[in-house]
Amino acid sequence: MNYKESIEYLYNSRPYGKIKYGLFRIKELMDRIGNPQDSYPVIHITGTNGKGSVAAMITSVLAQMGLKVGLNISPHIISFRERFQINGQLISKSKVVSLLEYIMPHLNKMDKKEEDFAPSFFEVVTAMAFHYFRQEKVDVAVIEVGLGGKYDASNVIKKPLVSVITTVGLDHRKILGNTENEISKEKAGIIKPGAPVVSGVTRPVIRRVIEKIAKENGADTYFFWRDFYVQPQKMSIGHNLFNYVGENHHNDLPLSLNGAHQYQNAAIAIKTLEIASKRLNMKLSSDILKKGLSKVQWPGRFELLKAFGKGIILDGAHNPDGTRTFVESVRNYFGNQKIRLLFGVLDDKDYMNNIRLLSPISSEVIVTKVSSHRSTSPEKVFREWKKYVDNVIYIENPEIAFYELLNTEKPVVFCVGSLYLVSEIRQAILGGKENA
Repeated sequence: MNYKESIEYLYNSRPYGKIKYGLFRIKELMDRIGNPQDSYPVIHITGTNGKGSVAAMITSVLAQMGLKVGLNISPHIISFRERFQINGQLISKSKVVSLLEYIMPHLNKMDKKEEDFAPSFFEVVTAMAFHYFRQEKVDVAVIEVGLGGKYDASNVIKKPLVSVITTVGLDHRKILGNTENEISKEKAGIIKPGAPVVSGVTRPVIRRVIEKIAKENGADTYFFWRDFYVQPQKMSIGHNLFNYVGENHHNDLPLSLNGAHQYQNAAIAIKTLEIASKRLNMKLSSDILKKGLSKVQWPGRFELLKAFGKGIILDGAHNPDGTRTFVESVRNYFGNQKIRLLFGVLDDKDYMNNIRLLSPISSEVIVTKVSSHRSTSPEKVFREWKKYVDNVIYIENPEIAFYELLNTEKPVVFCVGSLYLVSEIRQAILGGKENA
């Protein structure tokens, strides 16, 4: 089996996007391969928005502390290999193949039982990540939840260094529940006995849910604006500055990631690092924080790329909370000027509210179809935009739509919506394909 065959197997024989609820499959698979997730300390991160950025910041700082840090994320933006990283380096193609070949005999045995016992795409990939980090003898693994928390495949972690819940919003309602209370309980399902909890949640009603579950588990809680906070100092794309106030004060910290929301994400990351470094018997200094935060890279989140004589900002704002954050960032960096926008979103997202939120800052909009089986009605998205903005056109092919986006005198243009769209446009700008 080569790399291309491995990817085709994962996406086709373990259908990508097919969700199988429950932990019994992943627990059996972990037992079969010796529970690698128990062989190193883990920081476990969930949340509606921000979990990827927080994971990237934590990983970058821990690497600056001299640790070998594994990072498992979902979804990826350009390459499947992004899902498995060590100190920022993507896994090799040959290692992807060897990991899958190691797990295949166990998958075949589980498949023979019946369909319900056949591990899903995400369960297989999670098992590969845990095994990879054991093979590489990481000092710490930073694990991002794929969906929800309680029944996510990553939730076989027994006692994390820290459990992190970044934010809670109404996303994936068909799966996680129709209310914030229900979704909060799902995300709080990653809380484990005695493991501290750090959260960016500020709404009292959601905090109470998290606190109740944490108390039942004997876990201490640390909340943004209650136990730690930030003081923004400067906002300039790629060069942001802030002060952090928590157990310690750290002034003039740089942040390469853009957007006002990244200050909150940075605060969550630093509080997590304060706790984790103590539990690892290590010192967290301002110098280490400055080095780590200045080097963070996280594609597709208010990311500025320069190409074709333009500034192109990519943002995977695919739910109302993320869209509000995007709008706030546009206003912070670009004032009240209206933008030219390429937009594409999946049908199962709340695109009506996303469009309503984006419309006040948009003067020209190009709607396109996202390259996913979950994008079946882009014409509805186009008609919704027409209710708010006069200058809207529909171009089905995303790459053609992107080149039309560039056909303007505006120095900066924007691509917003599904991470699938962001990934495709990023490939058009930088090159590179999934199986290359």
